[in-house]
Amino acid sequence: MMKIFIPVVLLILLVSWTYLNIGKQDGNWIALWNGKDLTGWHTFLGTPYQSKEDDTGNKIIPFGVDHDPLQVIKVVDTDQGKAIRISGVAWGMIYTEKIFQNYHLKLKVKWGEDMHIPRENGPRDSGLLYHGNGEPGSELAYPWMNSQELQIQQGDMGDYWPVGDTEIDIPSVRFKDNYFIYKENADLRTYYLATILKKAVHDSLAKRRVFKALDAEKKYGKWNEIELITMGDSSIHIVNGKVVMRLFNSRKMSNKEPLKSGRIMIQSEGAEVFYKDFYLKNITEIPVEFKK
Repeated sequence: MMKIFIPVVLLILLVSWTYLNIGKQDGNWIALWNGKDLTGWHTFLGTPYQSKEDDTGNKIIPFGVDHDPLQVIKVVDTDQGKAIRISGVAWGMIYTEKIFQNYHLKLKVKWGEDMHIPRENGPRDSGLLYHGNGEPGSELAYPWMNSQELQIQQGDMGDYWPVGDTEIDIPSVRFKDNYFIYKENADLRTYYLATILKKAVHDSLAKRRVFKALDAEKKYGKWNEIELITMGDSSIHIVNGKVVMRLFNSRKMSNKEPLKSGRIMIQSEGAEVFYKDFYLKNITEIPVEFKK
């Protein structure tokens, strides 16, 4: 009996150890995605192609939470293992169940081929949203969630956009067409969800968008590594190992309350895109290699 008992105990311990370490990388990195299914994440999707009415004039109801009949977001096989494919047919997002604060996040992203109405002519678009708060699909942030955005758009990886009830301060200087570009140690300028004025579209958008400092994106068809560091109300956007923007004083636009935590989201925004290798590490200070 003893000879049988010992192997059984060892097997139980081995299985337990394996279970406890599923999703962990070296160090304190923890996998946000299990590489198999969407456990730990939810979806919120609007209407296909951003359409509001069908051919007969009837209102189209958004798909909503965890309802994805068109399989806009699903796990697929790629030449480098499993990945989350986002078709972009319906605009929306995948978002974490948990709320995160003070972390170093990294993931890999690669563009697919398909592009859809109303962005069928590009550029291919998606986005990493962070500090997500409020209900998904709220009026101000529809079809996403109030959050800060690390832009993932072809040619523009690392830019900043506010989503919903948020604003932030970024050192930046005038660039082109009234837009501003990130420049370290420049004067801080506040960016927020400004109302788009028909007679001053570029000026209105320039209150929202900040161009990244440099283009570190790999050519089409290659996997890009995106990193995000959040510490308190500050954050850092990193593309393929290069810091492209530092952001400060994250807060809600409505009441100026500091915004230091929230859900992590990935956008579906009209383009086919693949994501994989989501890893997160809780931190107490900015990693040495990314300090000024």
